[in-house]
Amino acid sequence: MRNRRRHSRIMEEHAIIDMPTFTQLKEQMGADFIVELIDTYNVETQGLIDQLGQALHAGEAASFGRCAHSIKSSSASFGALAFSQLARELELMGKANDLTGASQILERLSADFLLVKRSLEELKNES
Repeated sequence: MRNRRRHSRIMEEHAIIDMPTFTQLKEQMGADFIVELIDTYNVETQGLIDQLGQALHAGEAASFGRCAHSIKSSSASFGALAFSQLARELELMGKANDLTGASQILERLSADFLLVKRSLEELKNES
């Protein structure tokens, strides 16, 4: 029974990651390399989120949009599709040169990243 609960919890966490997309990336890159890719993604995405905050604070919409674009693209590759869509919202705000309301979305993106990161770490440990 305990194993079933643990498995259920892991599956709920993995719902944050689209498994067909992740599996395809893993097959293309190899199980060994996916571990390195996850580590790189986690570090770079945190850095980009930090840069988003700095660009927002400085009112640099173009830089804000570029950072959000990078997060959107790499996250989609890993199967973090909902997270990628949130980054897309921020990207479009940057392209439109209108960062009104971006602070709240950035807070959500930052909080959601913790879930994505944890899910990818779980998948990495299973590789």
